[in-house]
Amino acid sequence: MVNPPIQEAKLLEFSAANYTSIFNTYWKKLYVIAYRRLRDSELAKDMVQDVFVYCWQQRSSIQINTSIEGYLRAALQYQLIAYFRKLDVKDRAFAYLYQRMVDVEAHIKDVLTEQDLSKMLDDELERMPETMREIFKLRIRDYTVDEIASDLNLAEKTVRNNISKGMHRLRKALSKDFPEDFSAICLVLYFLLT
Repeated sequence: MVNPPIQEAKLLEFSAANYTSIFNTYWKKLYVIAYRRLRDSELAKDMVQDVFVYCWQQRSSIQINTSIEGYLRAALQYQLIAYFRKLDVKDRAFAYLYQRMVDVEAHIKDVLTEQDLSKMLDDELERMPETMREIFKLRIRDYTVDEIASDLNLAEKTVRNNISKGMHRLRKALSKDFPEDFSAICLVLYFLLT
């Protein structure tokens, strides 16, 4: 094995005396490498600075078996790998959290819409004339038109007319309170109540 030149051998020791010399000799080379990988000037500067800070903090325990430049390049590569690994984890975590926020927001909207819809239907049901209200309560419980007519002692035509007028009232209230969901809700109500 060839011994490193005396000047290089002196640089292998990170002491206060040669630290500035090491920094001045290799900073720009490391910065160029970091910038090529990151395409961010400030981030590249920070990463190179972190390499030199680490070397200074660990100066008493660093053992360099290659050239100082090789050691510093390897240290920078480890910094870059750690950065990209962390970035990948952050991106995946962010994507997961963003999706959860979207899901939670949709769930909250669904719950609020369902609660609002239920309240609106209950309010509208209470405003209906008594006979119409009774017809709707039975219809909601899956009574047929014949069964409702029989239970309330009404003509089937009267039951059908009340259902039709009640549906008109509900559609009117829905169009006012739920314009964006109007068609879907009306379709569900149609299948439930007719």
